[in-house]
Amino acid sequence: MTIKIREAITPRDRKRWVAFQYDHYRGDPTFVPQLISDELDTMSPEKNPAFQVAEVKLLLAYEEETCVGRVCGIIHRLEAEKLGRKRGRFGWFESVEDPAVAEALLSHLEEWFRNERREEMAGPLGFTDLDPEGLLIEAFDTLPTIAGSYNKPYYQGLLEHYGMEKAVDYKEFRLAVPEEGHPIVELMGKKAARDQEKYGLRPLRCRKRKELLSYVPRFWELLEKSFAELYGVTPLTQAQVDYYTKKYFGFVDPEFVQFVLDENERMVGFYLGLPSLSRAFQKAGGRLFPLGFWHILRAFKKSDTVDFLLAGVDPEWSTRKVLPILAVEMHRALVRRGIRFAETNHELETNTTVTGIWSKFDLVSTRRTRVFRKPL
Repeated sequence: MTIKIREAITPRDRKRWVAFQYDHYRGDPTFVPQLISDELDTMSPEKNPAFQVAEVKLLLAYEEETCVGRVCGIIHRLEAEKLGRKRGRFGWFESVEDPAVAEALLSHLEEWFRNERREEMAGPLGFTDLDPEGLLIEAFDTLPTIAGSYNKPYYQGLLEHYGMEKAVDYKEFRLAVPEEGHPIVELMGKKAARDQEKYGLRPLRCRKRKELLSYVPRFWELLEKSFAELYGVTPLTQAQVDYYTKKYFGFVDPEFVQFVLDENERMVGFYLGLPSLSRAFQKAGGRLFPLGFWHILRAFKKSDTVDFLLAGVDPEWSTRKVLPILAVEMHRALVRRGIRFAETNHELETNTTVTGIWSKFDLVSTRRTRVFRKPL
């Protein structure tokens, strides 16, 4: 059969593009469906300010009149202008188990990237580091976080068959929260206390969302600074900062947001967590109504797991000085709320400082995701 590629341009096309993953994973017990409204907003030029700094192609693959795959292609202008990376990105890749489908989708993007003088194509990547990135290549039976990656096991073979190779790997850990008095908690607590006194650092715990929001501008400044050299990161415009602030900080639990300030009240570290919403999102099935909103609110109050979403340290400071303070404060918050497990965000496998810390805990599971590349 001939595979035909159609570009999703109209709102109706974009709805079909978003809908494909829900049909594709129907009945899969490990798939965590995102909220349909959020997915549509992400892919809407009218809603997502990323479209102001990126050229985007949403592609659908059809076999006769049956949709069999999709992908998003991105040329991020600021990535090239500010960082000098002439990269064509692809993300939100989905396909049936047929190399011809993956080849049709990716070759369509490759031709576009070559015409635009890109030097490589890489993915899965989003518009920014705050979007989904990485293809799951290990631990397909473990439940991802709502910000994590999940795909069918055969996806790796589809990309490799197309000629793609490893760019970077990320690790994600699920760990049991240690009780107070655990040796590593005691060790970090003593180190954190010494460094707070020696270097004039102090942890900040915001008890109210209003207080938390007053520190958000400093958070974004530090995030840009601390993430600048990481793989896949793109510069954020003020419109994107406003977009993500509204998207995430409107509902975060201040209990699981930790900041560290220096003696001049400058933010030098942050650590953001969120009660696990994976099961709630599964029950919601992509929709807030009629019962999705109730499942999500209940998870905020009843979850025994917290997802660690973002962490960063000012590059002018040593991670070994700031990270223990953040970790100790987050542990205290977890104990206060009776949290039993924590899911780490994806960490570059080369970040041995952080992955080494996690390995000292009682690990329940480890997931690995990969970003692939192909020179053009």
